[in-house]
Amino acid sequence: MQNYSLDDTYIREFDRQKQEIAVETEDLRVFYGDKEAIHGVSLPFERYKITALIGASGSGKSTFLRSINRMNDNIDGTRVTGKIMYRDLDINSNDVDIYEMRKHIGMVFQRPNPFAKSIYDNITFALKRFGEKDKRNWTKWWKPV
Repeated sequence: MQNYSLDDTYIREFDRQKQEIAVETEDLRVFYGDKEAIHGVSLPFERYKITALIGASGSGKSTFLRSINRMNDNIDGTRVTGKIMYRDLDINSNDVDIYEMRKHIGMVFQRPNPFAKSIYDNITFALKRFGEKDKRNWTKWWKPV
């Protein structure tokens, strides 16, 4: 078995000619005020593969993931620079409709990450956002289990 050092970074390289990239960051930096929390991360994610970000508590894993889904946009004093490429589109651009983008890029977190609203409002947020107000029609969006 190969020995690994906790002081090193291990990133599996892959052949861009053979494997499609789903999402890629280029020089991604995240600032909370003047403090730089993410330092120039350039990282491709292969399409149809499961990727794990592993690191110590407070190392920036969640901050990095929130950046990919533009969840840091509404945090006061937070600034995200660099590129976040999804299908040849820089989704970190101000021209991107984040609600449209989130139809294609979803996040599943270890712990629930709800909006500061009631449980009901969190569950129905997307339906209301897309103009579906009649509860009788909500089953066309999801099927009860």
